[in-house]
Amino acid sequence: MSLLLGLGCLVMLGTTGLVILIAGWGPPGWVVQVTSAAGRAVLAAIGAANLAGAIGFAIVLADRLHAGRAMRRPGPKGEIAIAPRAVRELAAGLLARELGLTGFRVSLRPAAQGVLLTVRLALPPEEEAPRLAERIQELLSRELELKTGLPVEEVNLVIRGTGRPQPSVEA
Repeated sequence: MSLLLGLGCLVMLGTTGLVILIAGWGPPGWVVQVTSAAGRAVLAAIGAANLAGAIGFAIVLADRLHAGRAMRRPGPKGEIAIAPRAVRELAAGLLARELGLTGFRVSLRPAAQGVLLTVRLALPPEEEAPRLAERIQELLSRELELKTGLPVEEVNLVIRGTGRPQPSVEA
């Protein structure tokens, strides 16, 4: 199916290029009717539709390829596939909502039995690195395992520097 989607995308892009060639640089002798303004407008509409179709094929193809990298686990009545992007978004939401962190990046790698997470962030000025690392590791391993069923094997923390202190507002 992915091969057909890729071929469809290439065919539509090729058709778009042909339409642009005919409309832009003048038609060969067998398509004299498109030299009018109305003919060129029709070709422009066909080219735009082909380009939109090619982009649609490319999006579907990308989704299918990403789904192939999903982490799978058995469920009560079948297999459950969880996309890496869904796990990253869940982890980012937990860090922002539960710990109030901003300006971080979460990356993950599938492991033999679960996932390996890496969180890159600037250390907030009021935090101590060991305490923050422990809180992040505890939160992500507990909540991700609970919500996805995937065991979290490691949560690594990479501190890229320190965050700027928030200005205090005095009344």
